[in-house]
Amino acid sequence: LIRAFLKENEADERLKADFLDPLKAASKDMQAAAEFFLANVRDPDAALAGSTDFLHLFGHTCLGLMWARMAKVALGLPDDEFHRAKLATGRYFMSRVLPATGLHLARIRSGAAPVMSLDADAF
Repeated sequence: LIRAFLKENEADERLKADFLDPLKAASKDMQAAAEFFLANVRDPDAALAGSTDFLHLFGHTCLGLMWARMAKVALGLPDDEFHRAKLATGRYFMSRVLPATGLHLARIRSGAAPVMSLDADAF
């Protein structure tokens, strides 16, 4: 869905910098996280340690797609206060929230060792 949306709208300069570029970056982070899990398929601790971050990364990316879709619609409707606010909110999400996918990817890539290094008795 994300690739198709990016491809369909790549020529729309109104969306590119504020919506498409951040969505593309988040999508790449999600792909890299999935590749990490596939590369470490024999290590269930890696999946366990990264599972929450993957869910957050996935959720952020899905919301990024929704904001990009809303922006596309808003840009095609009358330039009024409601649609300007919708676009401003979308730009906020894309620039201030969506980059968290990079944080989640870094935590996933750190693997299981930081999470699993303490024995259960240490708790």
